[in-house]
Amino acid sequence: MSTLQIRLKNCIQTILELETDLSAEFLGSHFNNELTALKNYLQQVDNMMLAEDDVKRLEDATANFLAEIRLSNKGLPQQKRLLQ
Repeated sequence: MSTLQIRLKNCIQTILELETDLSAEFLGSHFNNELTALKNYLQQVDNMMLAEDDVKRLEDATANFLAEIRLSNKGLPQQKRLLQ
């Protein structure tokens, strides 16, 4: 497994780890199809040829998503999460 594959898997897993919290707090079932697609995509990462630019773009998108979640939950108790 390449470092690019590991980095992409980390992005996907980070979002999937939030599934329960997001569903319970404010998303409900609105993103079930997208989360299912991410789970399927995660299983295929090992067979993908990836480019640094693409992985960097997805890392940035993941960071932006996490920042938006933090802003949306402002005032609610936060769990501390670390990206690997």
